[in-house]
Amino acid sequence: MEISIRNLSAVDIEAANKIVQAAFEMPESRVAELRRYLEIQPDGWFVAEQAGILLGMVGAADYGAFAYIGLMVVWPEFQGRGIGRLLMERLLGWLDQRGRPSLLDATEKGYPLYQKLGFIETDLSCVYIQDQPVELQPPAAPVFTLQPEDLDELVAFDTPLFGADRRRVLRVMRRDFPAGTLATRDEMGRISGYIINRDGRLGPWMALDPASAERVLQAALALNMPDTPIATIPGVNRAGIQILERYGFTFKRSCRHMQRGLVGERQRMHTYGLTSFAIG
Repeated sequence: MEISIRNLSAVDIEAANKIVQAAFEMPESRVAELRRYLEIQPDGWFVAEQAGILLGMVGAADYGAFAYIGLMVVWPEFQGRGIGRLLMERLLGWLDQRGRPSLLDATEKGYPLYQKLGFIETDLSCVYIQDQPVELQPPAAPVFTLQPEDLDELVAFDTPLFGADRRRVLRVMRRDFPAGTLATRDEMGRISGYIINRDGRLGPWMALDPASAERVLQAALALNMPDTPIATIPGVNRAGIQILERYGFTFKRSCRHMQRGLVGERQRMHTYGLTSFAIG
């Protein structure tokens, strides 16, 4: 029976979550996360379906200057049958119609396919987990919780560093994790760094300098978290990696950061934590 590719809908979330869990061998549910992604980009997520059964999914967040692709997953027993390529070709066709270059973080298993589809490697994205907690000191300068009225200021700070306007992401993440949305200011009163602690997932996390990055990390780690802290940091940000190591984080794995098309200037040296591999 023919495999069809269509848009992901809200009623597909539970089934899509099971595919993510099986493909990545993770016990924890990603239902809430998938709902956020669909809210952020309702038309950017696709599923492969056969006889009413979901076999795989992929999606992207379109930020205007570029798109970030993620969650390219197929049920393990259906892998190797070209489903992943069908999904990617549909997604890339959608992005090409919008004139969007694209970024993604590739596992070793997915890397050959992305190469064939025109992606080139530009960096690594490295996962660090805090498995050796350290005693925390108070931040050297004040850290405050961002409020809804701070969103415009936060977007203005984040956009030149990330390379695109991701207001939708910041709005949704601040709404869902209000106590974990933290920032610090410079001597002129301007934001110099921020972090969103999503129950232990540290990101997005951006800063103009290592000192600001460290201050918001200290405040984030001081919060009660249900899960072990984890951060995904660009390999090029050596200063950020050194900060993580000082706070008891150890390297666990990495993905190849890849791009397709001409992507404008981005400040990965100022990126201390991705939101996720799915949306950058």
